[in-house]
Amino acid sequence: MGRWEVLGGIPHKRAILKAAQALRAGKVVLYPTDTTYAIGCLLSEKGAFETLCQIRRVRPDKSLFSAFLPEVGAIGQYALGVDTPTYRLLKWLWPGPYTVILRAGPAIPRHLWYRKTIGFRVTDYPIVSALLVEVGEPIVTAGVPEGQLESYMAQVAEALDAGPLPEGRRTTVIDLSEGLGALRVLRRGIGPLAGLEPFLLSSEPFQEA
Repeated sequence: MGRWEVLGGIPHKRAILKAAQALRAGKVVLYPTDTTYAIGCLLSEKGAFETLCQIRRVRPDKSLFSAFLPEVGAIGQYALGVDTPTYRLLKWLWPGPYTVILRAGPAIPRHLWYRKTIGFRVTDYPIVSALLVEVGEPIVTAGVPEGQLESYMAQVAEALDAGPLPEGRRTTVIDLSEGLGALRVLRRGIGPLAGLEPFLLSSEPFQEA
């Protein structure tokens, strides 16, 4: 396992190149994000996805997975049902600490189709942005549970170490898989919800699960 310091969240070139090389080789890497540490693999790499599930100790048919996209405009390639009002909402949310659940489009590989939905994220966090530029495709991501960072670092091909990150930071999870009019907030995180109402097609308040 290679361990690279990226203190201050600065995407040092060599560290990013090594992590990107591992991702392209079908490996799992660990990296900091705008909320917490995460492990990730390329969207197209089935074997790496299976390894990610083993490390995270989850079953792919029982868990919802998320993927980092390089920009909001990429969502049309990977999700269904993104009409103009939905896209307008996504531009309001991203980049930011929001995970948005949408119906998986044809570009999502079959090994991620268990639930027919997938979470998407767009962030301007420099390290994640630099990785996405280097690999040229979405990165499937899963958060590292608090207190387990060292254990996870020992199980990945490359680890980008930014030092301690604030605890308790989670994304706000919004479900748009049934359309904008059926918007649900599944988890309140650090992404604020104030100002969301104008994006709803219905006058009914959104339902929080």
